[in-house]
Amino acid sequence: MKIFHKLLLLLALTGMYSCSDDFVNVENPGALAPSQYPASVADLEQLLTGVYATQHANGLYGHTMLGKNLWLWDHTLDLSWQGTPTWIQMGQNNSQPNDSFLYDTWRELWRGVQRSNTLLTSIETYRQKAPNDAAAIDLIKGQALFLRAWYYFHLVSFWGEGFNAATDGAKMGVPIITGVASGLDETQVPRKTVKEGWDFIISDLKAAEGLLKSTNWTGATDKYKVSGWAVKGFLGKIYAYQADWANAKTYLGDVVSNSGKSLVTFDVYKDMFNGKNEFTSESLFELNLNVDMTARGGDDQSMGSSVGMVIAPTYVSDNGGQAASAWSNVFPHSKNIARFGFNEGHYFKAGTTSANIASVDPAYIARSQEAKKKQTVDPRLWVACYQPYVDSMVVNGRKRPVSHYLDISELDMEAWSFRKFTNPNGTEAEINMANGANFPWLRLADIYLLYAETLSHSGDNVNALEYINKVKRRAYGLPVNAPSAIDYKSLTDLTKASDAVLKNDPLKYERWAELFGEGHWWLDVRRWQIGDKEAAYYQRIRGGAIQWDPTDYAQPIPINEITANVNMRQNPGY
Repeated sequence: MKIFHKLLLLLALTGMYSCSDDFVNVENPGALAPSQYPASVADLEQLLTGVYATQHANGLYGHTMLGKNLWLWDHTLDLSWQGTPTWIQMGQNNSQPNDSFLYDTWRELWRGVQRSNTLLTSIETYRQKAPNDAAAIDLIKGQALFLRAWYYFHLVSFWGEGFNAATDGAKMGVPIITGVASGLDETQVPRKTVKEGWDFIISDLKAAEGLLKSTNWTGATDKYKVSGWAVKGFLGKIYAYQADWANAKTYLGDVVSNSGKSLVTFDVYKDMFNGKNEFTSESLFELNLNVDMTARGGDDQSMGSSVGMVIAPTYVSDNGGQAASAWSNVFPHSKNIARFGFNEGHYFKAGTTSANIASVDPAYIARSQEAKKKQTVDPRLWVACYQPYVDSMVVNGRKRPVSHYLDISELDMEAWSFRKFTNPNGTEAEINMANGANFPWLRLADIYLLYAETLSHSGDNVNALEYINKVKRRAYGLPVNAPSAIDYKSLTDLTKASDAVLKNDPLKYERWAELFGEGHWWLDVRRWQIGDKEAAYYQRIRGGAIQWDPTDYAQPIPINEITANVNMRQNPGY
């Protein structure tokens, strides 16, 4: 699937090392002269590959994005590893400006912007030399604009002092840079407002929409590319996030009615996050990855991701205890297990003093299997997580039970393992810690739920409820478009959750359960302003009590940036 990426890299390297003397800048023999490069559409495609690749650089989906920031802020996880104080503080909603993980994400997002700007500048340089290539150039430009908007989307969402342009538009956003800096002074850029940030993102996406129109990439080596429907879906998502319900209805409704996309069956869905069933009928935009035995994940030169290394399951060792399948640093917060409706008690017998398979209660196993069979628990729990001593993983070709998570001394804690974005056929070490599971970043279930939310704000509660139920029906293996016994009867019906936030809110619950662990929940928490309620529900992580202040919605600008940019101002609260 990813041979295309390797081929492009080979072509790029071949081009650099076999060019004639006049191809290089004589003032710097190691640099490519803008007057000579890019010299073809293929050169532009090489630059575009780098813009895509940055999405799975170390600070983003190559390593840090989930288990070292997003999942900490929204309490998807708890920490088994207790050796990094700033990591613990992040999980307590107390992020620090000197946090290296936070800086990694900041740096890589700006690198994505820089690469996008370099490509966009090169596109206009090449366009003047090759007017006959206009159609191909426009397709590349449309993708570059989408990707720049994607990087800015995360920058504004994570670091904007406010989130909603209508209510917080005058607050500090992030700098907006559209060109390639030629000197240090051009990097000393002050922050724009939140409104200016969202306006810029929407402007890029609207331009991409015009260039890509209804472009669909069907070739095996092109499926990862941004399509016209991906642009429309992204715009609809942003409009919904900004509570611009009129525009959200237009764009989301267009995707729902005209894109030809459809929800996959549950059997396809449950393995969609583990390197199987990629680019399905549900997918609008996926981060394309592949197992890479030549380059370890966590680097954009690798085709894989090392997210799985951080979240790796733990399994039963030969002596009946626990063993790590990789770093195995984090596990699902125990409150999340209950939120899916699991209340079958604990797997260890009362009075257990050591985490050993011999201490497992057989009655618990029977109750769990019955609950799963009768679907008294949300089936998506087992899509997102491995259940200790019930589920198994493969280690060096041998199936082993998943264990109580490693290094968790609290034996009464529901210490399950993550399943999404882990390797189903072995350990992370067996795939060079370069996991090939794609990240389906924008998919139809997300669109359906945003559309339902939009319809509810447009006075159409009947159809809003129907789109929520479509997503729920799929989760229970039922026909998506036919009414069923498990349907919600109203927008305030009971859900599987018992907490005050989600108990009587099917829309919020379905977004939480359906998209669990995919990196969207924190932005829902932020836009709905429910951070205090979520902190009250989760209460604590293993490193201490979860704290909450209203300023916690915006992350601290990394101290490295404050030092490097004299015009940068810190967010309040830090």
